[in-house]
Amino acid sequence: MPAVQNVHVDSVLSNVAVEYRNRKFIADGVCPMVLVPKKSDKYFVYDKKDRFTPAKTDRGPKDSANEVDWNVSQAEYSCNDKALKSFLPDSVVANSDMPLRPRTKTTETVTDLILLDREIRVKNFATTAANFGAAYKITLSGTSQLSDYDNSDPIGVIDTGKSACFYEPNTMILSKPGYDVLKRHPQLLDFVKGGATSSAPAQVTIDVMKEIFGVEHIHIGAAKYNTANKKQAASFSYVWPKSIVLAYIDPNAELEGVSWSKSFVWKQMAAPQGYKVRTWRDEDRGGGGEVIEVETSIVEKAVCSDMAYLISEAFG
Repeated sequence: MPAVQNVHVDSVLSNVAVEYRNRKFIADGVCPMVLVPKKSDKYFVYDKKDRFTPAKTDRGPKDSANEVDWNVSQAEYSCNDKALKSFLPDSVVANSDMPLRPRTKTTETVTDLILLDREIRVKNFATTAANFGAAYKITLSGTSQLSDYDNSDPIGVIDTGKSACFYEPNTMILSKPGYDVLKRHPQLLDFVKGGATSSAPAQVTIDVMKEIFGVEHIHIGAAKYNTANKKQAASFSYVWPKSIVLAYIDPNAELEGVSWSKSFVWKQMAAPQGYKVRTWRDEDRGGGGEVIEVETSIVEKAVCSDMAYLISEAFG
């Protein structure tokens, strides 16, 4: 283990890790980050009855105003440390030609794998039926699946899911294959057929789909991962399954804000955007070199479980 005085938090490489994002990853949009000062702690959960139960507001000339109250309960989070590192030999750096930047590329590669792990983790969190109450999920099958263009009713299915949530969802989450099926559905194409020609056929863009379904954000999971073991030939699949998630997600997530999901990130092991890069020398490997490590401490949680709806097996 390197001595503490030889470990350096590299602000330049931390900025690389923060700024570098695989654009196919959607985990940050599904489960936004909230920086917290402690690795584990409690946070308040407000009782929604207090703000939605009508109160008598009339007050007589000699009377006092009716008094109301509000209550909170507490929930806990506990961040989990996540880290990967890579060794960069001095010989590789010395023999590198421009525009190859070994330190930057190493940081980006390690960050990409940290982000891939988070993407898979958030996908599991967001699409596992056991994480949703009975009133907040449905499984489609047969002719009800949205890939059945003759019989399925995507607008009706989405409206049912939105109605089930306590806050109307502002976000739809689906896989790239699911989006490709949905954008060709006749029910949606009917909205854009006017003016279409053989040279300019009707297309359901993301913006059109937002308008049809009445959501502000659509996150399309296009990331892939290798499902094979390390010594086997690579076999790539999409991270996100053929499900749809509807959720209210606060775009400006904060500790006490209302949102279906949040990622609690411990400040000690994260730059402002969630990741930190540490470096140190290792003179015993390959004639000497630098170790580059990307780290964070994070946990994803559903903090308002009645604000999301899962549609499993949405596509055949």
